[in-house]
Amino acid sequence: MREAILTAPVGEVLYKLTLPMVIGIVAVFFFNLVDTYFIGLLGTQSLAAVSFTLPVSMIVMNLAIGLGIAASALVATSIGGNDQRQAQHYVVATLLLAVFIASVILMLGWQFNDQIFLLLGASEDILPEIWAYMKYWWPGAWMMVLMIVINSCMRAVGNTKLPSMMMLYSAILNAVLDPILIFGLGPIPEMGISGAALATTLCWSVVVVIMLVSLARIDLLHWAELQFEELKSIWKRLVVLGVPAVITNVLVPVASGFLLAMVAPMGEEAVAAFGVGARIEPFAIVVVLALTSTIPTFVGQNFAADSHQRIWAALSVAVKFIVVWQLFIWLLIMFASPWLALIFTSEEAVKQGIVEYLTWMPIGYAGMGIVLCANAALNALQRTGVSMMVNLVRLVLFYIPFAWLGSELNGYTGLLMGAAAGNVLAGILVWWQIGLAQKQERFGVKNPLINS
Repeated sequence: MREAILTAPVGEVLYKLTLPMVIGIVAVFFFNLVDTYFIGLLGTQSLAAVSFTLPVSMIVMNLAIGLGIAASALVATSIGGNDQRQAQHYVVATLLLAVFIASVILMLGWQFNDQIFLLLGASEDILPEIWAYMKYWWPGAWMMVLMIVINSCMRAVGNTKLPSMMMLYSAILNAVLDPILIFGLGPIPEMGISGAALATTLCWSVVVVIMLVSLARIDLLHWAELQFEELKSIWKRLVVLGVPAVITNVLVPVASGFLLAMVAPMGEEAVAAFGVGARIEPFAIVVVLALTSTIPTFVGQNFAADSHQRIWAALSVAVKFIVVWQLFIWLLIMFASPWLALIFTSEEAVKQGIVEYLTWMPIGYAGMGIVLCANAALNALQRTGVSMMVNLVRLVLFYIPFAWLGSELNGYTGLLMGAAAGNVLAGILVWWQIGLAQKQERFGVKNPLINS
């Protein structure tokens, strides 16, 4: 795949890398929906218990994604520079660091589980139900960290198909195991909420084992050849690159929390409508998420091969595609919004709020996609700090302030319009900066983001 990434037509390569990722990301969403559905059948308390685990899950996941972004940047650069030995060392060092981080999370989770959830606002009455889930989820978190990091390393070498297929198969396996372990079948006892967590852990464990074997098959696992001094040096680079990436990922749910706080005084109907819209949003940007997860592979390898024009070409193709695709998705969702709202509620006020969300918010998805595209490219160029600042500017200077201004002028509808306008303006600014940087390099002015 390296040869194709460095020489084949840019649009064709991006398409081949991205299509499998769409399948994989949809599979992840399906995985979560299946869990929510079966846990919901257990009753309100079980659903509430799992809801309390979401912030913990997001923190652990963002730690793993940040480490994965750092690893992907280093591995892709090594592969692009045709340095297989250095790529091996980056992969092994990353896996060792992932094991260390995951082990610390597991020990802290088991030791301080109740204290963690009391801090999150859980009552003592619900703590046994939370523990029934978390006693199997904490080992699963160990596997999740490894799984995310391994997937990132695999994508960095240009193989997006295997990670995506593994997520699809794990989602299918989870859909089979969930009802068996939750409700029991034959000799398998009913485990309730514990069964849902155990099913998740088993699925992630299967993925980790298969992906480790796959890494070994492409000659990226050589544990004995990595010296301790080099290990410390790589760990330092991973932390330097990974911490800003973690912060970048955390900023998004934090910003969503600010918007939710603005919506809360508008009433339960507005909060319910906003929540439903937020759950539909990932499906509306799934192609963008897939594209931005494959851009680092392309950019990293071409950067190492000194093919800067291919990087600019990839960004141009990606941005134009994002704009056209998300405009199409906006029109599709806007026309389908009354029917989508009926799936979630029969209350007229909530239904109207969902329709308004799906009418206005998707306008901004193109702008958000452009920013995410720039973030992905900057991460691949090992400029994760700059990537963090770009996303911070989008959220702090555009998204949140414009949402607040809109809410002051026109309530719930104004908030949605303001948030969308903020994303559009941020996207235009980033698009303009990309074009300006490309022109500067074309006329011999070295761009510090590309030329280091």
